[in-house]
Amino acid sequence: MPVLRGAWKRLFTDSQVRFFLGLIVVLTGLIALYAYRQLDISVFTALRLAVFNVTSIMTGTGYATSDYDAWGPVAIAFFFSIMFIGGCAGSTSCGMKVFRFQVALAALKVYARRLAHPNAVIVARYNGRPLTDDVFVSVLSFFFVYFATFATIAVALSGLGLDTLTALSAAGSAIANVGPGLGDIIGPAGNYASLPDMAKLLLSAGMMLGRLEFFTVLVILSPAFWRG
Repeated sequence: MPVLRGAWKRLFTDSQVRFFLGLIVVLTGLIALYAYRQLDISVFTALRLAVFNVTSIMTGTGYATSDYDAWGPVAIAFFFSIMFIGGCAGSTSCGMKVFRFQVALAALKVYARRLAHPNAVIVARYNGRPLTDDVFVSVLSFFFVYFATFATIAVALSGLGLDTLTALSAAGSAIANVGPGLGDIIGPAGNYASLPDMAKLLLSAGMMLGRLEFFTVLVILSPAFWRG
């Protein structure tokens, strides 16, 4: 790793790292402001709670220093959304990884510019390198499989009797490998012990799929893989 060999500048010139750190700063600032106004606490306390919990959820550390379920519906929606983001590629963090969001944003920009200028030659770039259509297809395919799996597990959990918030957050937390979910049962002040056995099996399968990033498992299960 270049950073361990003394190339510290590489850490801050990489667009993925800058994007990740920028997200941490922006998201921390937003929820800290909300907590300060909603909970009637000091600015320092709001910032401390925001920094720890946002970083923990985005990196899949799995710890919480406050029951943010009690902060109100905005906080619940906020933490539910950020659990899908994750950390940088190559790390053991959770979620979809920020580079995929960067590629998806680059694809949206290119598509919008091509609509405005149909005859223009527009090339999307990532870290200074051009992105090919294969990269776009790979990332968008991952998004589709990711959210299709999330929806399937959430619906299955609802069928097992879990309430909507518990089912959605448990499915998201499992495939993102975050840890705490949302709601009274599996929220930051709860645990998964009381869930039905079948729900635990579904969530375990979701965790495996999310950790191995889906396509590895799909390839292994493909008959063509074993025939090759």
